[in-house]
Amino acid sequence: MSFDRRALLGGLSALSFSVGGLSAGLAEAATPNPSLPTTVTAPRPRRFRKPISSLNRRDPDIAAYRTAIPLMKASGYWDAQIALHSNMNHRHHGSWRFLPWHRLQLVWFERQVARLSGKADFSMPYWDWDDDRVPDLFYDDPVFQAPGREAGRGESIRGFLANTGQRFTGRITDNFATFFGRPRAGTVQASRYYSGSCEWSGHNMIHGFVGGDMGRLDRSPNDPLFWMHHANIDRIWSVWNARQSAGVYPLAWRNESLGGFIDTLGRPVPSALASTTLDTATFGYAYPVDTTPPVVFLAAPTQAVTRVKDYAWAMKRVDAFTGVIDISPAIAAGLSATAVGYVEATPDPTATSLVNLVATAKNDGRELFRDTINMVGMGHVMGSQGHRVTLDSVWGARNTGGIRLTATAAPLSGRKAGESPAYLDTFIVDARVKFAG
Repeated sequence: MSFDRRALLGGLSALSFSVGGLSAGLAEAATPNPSLPTTVTAPRPRRFRKPISSLNRRDPDIAAYRTAIPLMKASGYWDAQIALHSNMNHRHHGSWRFLPWHRLQLVWFERQVARLSGKADFSMPYWDWDDDRVPDLFYDDPVFQAPGREAGRGESIRGFLANTGQRFTGRITDNFATFFGRPRAGTVQASRYYSGSCEWSGHNMIHGFVGGDMGRLDRSPNDPLFWMHHANIDRIWSVWNARQSAGVYPLAWRNESLGGFIDTLGRPVPSALASTTLDTATFGYAYPVDTTPPVVFLAAPTQAVTRVKDYAWAMKRVDAFTGVIDISPAIAAGLSATAVGYVEATPDPTATSLVNLVATAKNDGRELFRDTINMVGMGHVMGSQGHRVTLDSVWGARNTGGIRLTATAAPLSGRKAGESPAYLDTFIVDARVKFAG
C-alpha cells in the first residue's frame, strides 16, 4: 500500500515510519486535564484518527498513548476496561451490537488517554491490516508489548491466511443484515443474536493472528494493539456507512441500549442508544481520506436477474464437527442467488477456532466457494454462538451436477490449541435463487 493513498485531510502530510527509538522524555507523565468533557456526546473539535504506518514513532499521538498506558495501569483504569470487555452480558460480541458498543468503549478510552497524557486532541491511530504485519513498535517498546503474542515480527497476515487455508469473499458490499448480523426473521432463531461478517471475518481473524491475550476476548484489551485494531474496525464501519442510505439501520437496532462504560474520572455513564453512534462527528473525530477497505473487505462482483424462487435448507449432521447441505442440480443451475447461512457453533473457550464453509460441485468435486468464520475464545461464558454469513458466491458455476455445502468446526492451525474442541450446532441456509427465462 503506498503512502499516497494515505494522504490526510486538512493539509496533514503523511510521515515516513522511522525505526529510531523513542526519546526518554516521552515516558514522563504529563499533567492531567480534568476539563475534558465527561459526556459521550459532548461537542469537540474535529480530530483525525490516522494509520499508524504513516506516523513517526515520535508522533505526538503515539507519545501520548505511551505516556497514558502506565498511568492507566497504575490507577486501575486499564484493568477496568479489561473487565468491562470480558463481561459478555453486554452482548457486544456475537450480535449486531458489536460495532456501536465498541465505538463507545473506544471513545471513552481515547478520552482517558487525552486526559492522562495532557494531549487534549489525542486521536487513537488505527492499524490498517493492509500493512500486512504487526507494527515493529509493538515489539520494540516495552510499553507497547504484551505477553504471549504469537504473531512473529514481520509475519505476513496474507501468508498466515494462506498457510491456514483461509479465504475471504466480499464484505464491504454486504447489506446491513449480513454486515451487522441481523436475526433470521420469522423463525425460532428470530430471538437469537448473530455475529455479522464485520465481526467474524476480519475482526476475529486478526485476534487469532496476533494470539496471546489478543487471542482471547476476555483478555484482549490487555494488549495495547487491541485499541488500534478496534480503531480500524471502527474505520471500516465508517467506510461501509458512507455507501449506505439513511434508512439502512432498522428501528430495533437503533433502539439497542448500550452501556457499562465509565468516564475519564471512573464514574459510570448513562447508557446510549445505538442510533446515537452513527456519526463519528458526534464524538469529535473522523478518518482521513483513505476510504479503501482492507483486502479482506474488498467488493465482490454481482450478476443479473430474471425470475426468482425462495428455498431453505438445514444441514445433515456428519459428526459433532461437520454438517452438509446438498443442493439439487436444478436449483444449483440458477444464475445467481442472494443466499444467507446461519451457522451456530460452540467455540473452543480458550483459543481461536474456525468454521470452514466449502461448496463443491457434486459431479467432479470442483471447489466453488470457500469462506472461514473466525471464533475467538471467550472463556466459558457464552456457549453456542450464531454467525450470519453471505453465501451468494456458491451460485454461478455451470455443470455442477448439484452442490454440496459443508460446514466444519476446527481449531486454528499454527496457534496455541485450547482445552476443548469447537463443535458445530446447526447450519441453515436461506436462498433467493435467480433463474434465466
